[in-house]
Amino acid sequence: MSDMALSKLSPVLLLAALQKKIEEQTGKKCYDAVPKNAKSPFYFAEILRIQPDNTKTMWRDVYTANVHCIAAPSKSSVGIFALIDQLEEALTSNIRLPNGYHVILQQSGGVQSIKTDETEEKHAILTLTIAVCYGFKVKI
Repeated sequence: MSDMALSKLSPVLLLAALQKKIEEQTGKKCYDAVPKNAKSPFYFAEILRIQPDNTKTMWRDVYTANVHCIAAPSKSSVGIFALIDQLEEALTSNIRLPNGYHVILQQSGGVQSIKTDETEEKHAILTLTIAVCYGFKVKI
């Protein structure tokens, strides 16, 4: 088998693709670093883990990301559930990666927590798993 493979996908490129997908599909800003005094509602995405998951036929990595939903201040939970619904709908189609990289799996891990921040903004965290193929193994 050939051990030649494309370069692994940069986490920066994956995060940018995830942010772009969320912003295009929800119409709301998705940050990787939340600016001070950012006006809610918005999303915040972060990559938590990158794990190799090669198979007999392909080189691939599995990325685990958290997407935080921050709703406008309110005592009601309607705003946070609307953000969660919009995010889940946005992620029903795969994110777009640069040429040479293929999304093999994009799966929601569901809502991990919902809380109310000191600012009275509801804050939900959803986990997302994305498996990316970056090369195929071939016999020579």
